Amino acid sequence: MTERDRPPIVDWRRTARRLRMLLVVIAGLVLLAWLVHSLTGDGFALTALAEFAGLGLLLAFVAEVVVVGGSAVRGLLEAGERGERLAGSDVSLLPPQLTRRRRR
Repeated sequence: MTERDRPPIVDWRRTARRLRMLLVVIAGLVLLAWLVHSLTGDGFALTALAEFAGLGLLLAFVAEVVVVGGSAVRGLLEAGERGERLAGSDVSLLPPQLTRRRRR
């Protein structure tokens, strides 16, 4: 199997699908919590919606860290099974477009 035929180390489409699903669920939960709170409490207050939205943003941040971290660990394990190195000049935290410009 040539290098072009191999699947990528990190499945970015799967990661994006998981993030999208989690963010939609969190947004739905925020709206549902605001609706329940409004119906059982003081009415439809925008301040309560802002509080629930802030909590939703915090949950979204935690979810992104978990999903992207899990993808990184899966990529690490996949690279290890393939026998590929994860250290060197070709591995960086910056995207390849930025590192190419710097080398010129």
